[in-house]
Amino acid sequence: MDNSIVMMALIWGALFMYFLIPFQGKTETLKYSKMKFAEALKDSFIKITFHKKAILALILLSATLFIIWWSQAQDHLYNEMHGINTPTQSVNYLAGTIIYAVIIYIAAIGRRAVKLI
Repeated sequence: MDNSIVMMALIWGALFMYFLIPFQGKTETLKYSKMKFAEALKDSFIKITFHKKAILALILLSATLFIIWWSQAQDHLYNEMHGINTPTQSVNYLAGTIIYAVIIYIAAIGRRAVKLI
């Protein structure tokens, strides 16, 4: 595995996590003293999904997916123009990026829900 892909995934994941996690006020944790897990999960979903920085996470994900798609299209076009025949299927970075983003999103919601209990 290439180290540059791992490093890029770590940096992208940290930036995505920063955009997903809202700033917390000190009084916010006091009003959630006794919650059930389902209520905490629902509240976490709402707080993480609908805040100002979540728009930046969506823009980051959209831009990343567009760049990956464009890069793969250019690679395919280059191979076609130069008569390069690739018998193996290339790695689908789009699916990997989406799965990685969903895992980070679910982890952020779960982490906040566990903190509220």
